[in-house]
Amino acid sequence: MHYCIIGNGVAGTEAALAIRSQDSSSAITIITQSAYHMYYRPRLIEYLAGDIKPENLYIYKPATYDEKHIEVLFKTKVIDIDTKNKYITLHHGSKIKYDKLCIATGATPSMPSIPGTTLQGVFSVRTIDDADAIINHINNTPDKKVAVIGGGLLGLETAYSLSRRGCSVTVIEFFDRLLPRQLDTDGAAIVKKLLEQKGLQFVLGDSVTEIVGDSSAQKVICKSEKQLEASTVIFSMGIKPEISLAKNAGIVVNRGIIIDNYLQTSEPDIFAAGDPTEYNGICYGIWPAAREQGKLAGLNMAGVRQEYKGTLLSVLLKITGIDLYSAGDFNKEGTKSIVHKTDSIYVKFLYNDVDPVAAIVIGDMNIIKLARNVMEKKAEIKELVKLFV
Repeated sequence: MHYCIIGNGVAGTEAALAIRSQDSSSAITIITQSAYHMYYRPRLIEYLAGDIKPENLYIYKPATYDEKHIEVLFKTKVIDIDTKNKYITLHHGSKIKYDKLCIATGATPSMPSIPGTTLQGVFSVRTIDDADAIINHINNTPDKKVAVIGGGLLGLETAYSLSRRGCSVTVIEFFDRLLPRQLDTDGAAIVKKLLEQKGLQFVLGDSVTEIVGDSSAQKVICKSEKQLEASTVIFSMGIKPEISLAKNAGIVVNRGIIIDNYLQTSEPDIFAAGDPTEYNGICYGIWPAAREQGKLAGLNMAGVRQEYKGTLLSVLLKITGIDLYSAGDFNKEGTKSIVHKTDSIYVKFLYNDVDPVAAIVIGDMNIIKLARNVMEKKAEIKELVKLFV
């Protein structure tokens, strides 16, 4: 038996380790375009801020792969999957036969089609190499003015990390509030105030239509005609599932690669996990989902039938001095609600008679811990409700 995994992010790596936990002898090969072993992508923000060294990003030591007899092919691109004959073709022409395959190709940053995105000083943040390029550029640019396009989770964390490097950072967000997917208007206003106190500046309800400069970025022009000087421009506008390989192989895709409850694609011996997948109409694009899907994909590939039931959509903001947690679906109708608000604390909790539905907590880590346990069904709803009723 030969298991092949395309991609060595958290989904691909956890799939390989799960396979090995059940099958001690079969060959496992991971093929990745990366030059690095799997690292903890959410900590890239800490690396960008200068808080940790590159070696602190890795979860598993390189020796782990040798000990578990997992072959990793670095800097190698898969260009084709032959689902009929069950082999993959690599960029240099060689082919690898597989018995079971997992597609864990990740995602790519979304970039708008506007003038100036190819100028020097324009970046996205997805990899170690991206972070290194941003740090190098800032260190060699006298003007420390930065524009971050996108006021979501990664955009805010990136902006704060660069402000700690002495940059003057302005965040430009299309919606009229920050974290539009995670917060309501009241919660977003509190977070904006806290971030302004940390030196960040904001332009809300606007978008960038052009980046201007000779060979390097010098300023951004907004739809409102507002102009901001910026020698560094960072786009943080979400991600796009990398589905081209699967699509070209005839595997059923929509926005992502369609998977069932056992992480199988439309091809019985091909599984998928992590950012390229779509499950029940949801493309999660978050680390916890990728890790869970990877583990379950590996187990199912190895013949251990384990059902995936979806992942709770939740976020924790990693900015020093701001405690924020958001989880669940705030658009669900027919729910009961609790709202608690002071100058520094904001809590909103939606629930019904049986299940927790959604929660926002800002400003109190103890309440965050309880709300997280309630949302993950590790604590009773009444434990949270009684704090405010």
